[in-house]
Formats: sequence, C-alpha cells, structure tokens
Amino acid sequence: MVKSIAKTPDKTKDKGFKHRELREIVIKCIGISILLGGTFLVTPNFPIVYGGILKLIEEFTKKKIPEAKIKRVLKNLERKEIISIEKKGDQVLVRLKGWIPTVLKYSLKSLMDFKRREKKWPGKWFLVFFDVPEKQRNKRDYLRSFLKDVGFYPYQQSVYIFPYECEEEIKLIKQIVESAKYLSYIVAERIEFEAEAKRHFNLI
Repeated sequence: MVKSIAKTPDKTKDKGFKHRELREIVIKCIGISILLGGTFLVTPNFPIVYGGILKLIEEFTKKKIPEAKIKRVLKNLERKEIISIEKKGDQVLVRLKGWIPTVLKYSLKSLMDFKRREKKWPGKWFLVFFDVPEKQRNKRDYLRSFLKDVGFYPYQQSVYIFPYECEEEIKLIKQIVESAKYLSYIVAERIEFEAEAKRHFNLI
C-alpha cells in the first residue's frame, strides 16, 4: 500500500473517456512498458517507474489527464490484485501481477496502432504465414483471430501482412499463442494486389 497515491476517492471515470476506458488505457500502458523494456521473456512482474507510465498514457492518448485520476485507477487495480504498487526511495514502482491475455493482446495492438500513426510507410510489406496442422483447426482459427485483432491484414487465409517492421511483435506472439510456433516472417519489396491492402491501412 502506497500512501502517496491513495488519498483520492475511488472513481475511475474520467470526463472525456467512456466508462472503464481510462482503466483499460492504464493497463495497456503498463503492458506496453514491459514489452518495450524487453522483459516479457523474463517475467511480467517487472517493476515499471510510475513516471514512465504517465508519459506513455499522455503519448498514446494525446491528452493531459489529471494525475489524480490515473492514481485512482492504479489504486483500484491494486485492490483488485491486477497490479502491485510499492515505493522505493523517491520512486513509485508498478508491477503487473501475472499476464492477463487481453492485456497483452491489446498492448500489442496499441504498439502496432502507434506505428501506423507515427511512422512513414517504408514501401515494404511485412508478412507472416503459417501452416497449422488440420487437426489443430481450433488453434489455427484462434491464431487468425489474434493476428487480425492486433492489426494484421488477411492477405490470404494463412498469410497476414502489416506495412511496418514488426519482427519483435511476432517474437512475442510466438511466446503467448501456442499455434504461433508455426509462424514465419518475411519482408517483401512488392506484393500483388497491394492496392486493397493500401486502402486497408490508409496508405493511398
């Protein structure tokens, strides 16, 4: 329990955000902090400096959210045992208590959405393809759904594409989705029928 962020009422609804939206943003940014730190393969219980979370939230929302509102969300998450909070010296550290599948999925989606917003298209296509055995059809369908959810475009039934470099994201997907072990990653200078893909990613 950290007194420095516990002195505000338990209200997580922020003007300008839908119900639970600010809560989801905070959780996603905690997950993104861990992913950006490259600590996924070590442990999800990696300490994140509170100030870094604030910067990420502001960068992703493009809004200046009152710090008191973010503190209320964090305390609510701590009570629900989704995160833990501790104070070390002058720093407040936040840890995600175990991986929550939806947190990781939407943290990846946020990272890929950020690339689409902030990066200039390099004129290449980044493809993943897979050949999941027929007897694992359910796992294959889940992989397809997962790739679409995080931002890939279905070029063919077993080929998905993205317009920006995403090799590290693919490595992470291989760690968290069992059937993703069948994924292969390719960088292509040109693809056929790319006009539809360009429209999908707003590149035209």
